[in-house]
Amino acid sequence: MEFAPIAAGDRAAFEALFRQHYRPLCGFAMGYLKDADKAEDLVQDLFFRLWLDREKVNVTTSVKAYLYASVRNRCLNAVKSGAKVRALNEEADDHIQEEERSEDEHTERIARVQAAIEALPEERRKVFKLSRYEGLKYHEIAERLGISVKTVENQMGSALKTLRTELADLVPLLPWLFWLGEGGG
Repeated sequence: MEFAPIAAGDRAAFEALFRQHYRPLCGFAMGYLKDADKAEDLVQDLFFRLWLDREKVNVTTSVKAYLYASVRNRCLNAVKSGAKVRALNEEADDHIQEEERSEDEHTERIARVQAAIEALPEERRKVFKLSRYEGLKYHEIAERLGISVKTVENQMGSALKTLRTELADLVPLLPWLFWLGEGGG
């Protein structure tokens, strides 16, 4: 999706962007904030600010990458502002350096998760993305792809099993990936 129509004031394009990314972004924010209400507030505020500042926003990557980076930065700011103020000493400097390493590691983990998802067979990847990124129920995925609900269930189960195996060492990161649960109903 291009950002140009939104920057030009196209409400329908903005609403489509919101519908497509709201739930996945809330799940992503949950990984940082551990609070569903705060995660939703943060994502809603992002979209609110995005609409208000749409003419000034410069999206140099994909819109999706821009949204995820924005949520990540907002979450990090929220976590930082919620922490107690520390004295400026060596311990604080060490903590900042460690946090930078953690952020780099987190970025690498996200890249690994995305690569593992992209490595899934095409139909399995489509089913997974429709469920986890667009928040569709299994019967909605079946309708959209013209397949049976049982096929959706089988593809989703296989996708989750593959991702769990491929990403077993990323246990702290997996909850946001599977945040929406396996039921899909």
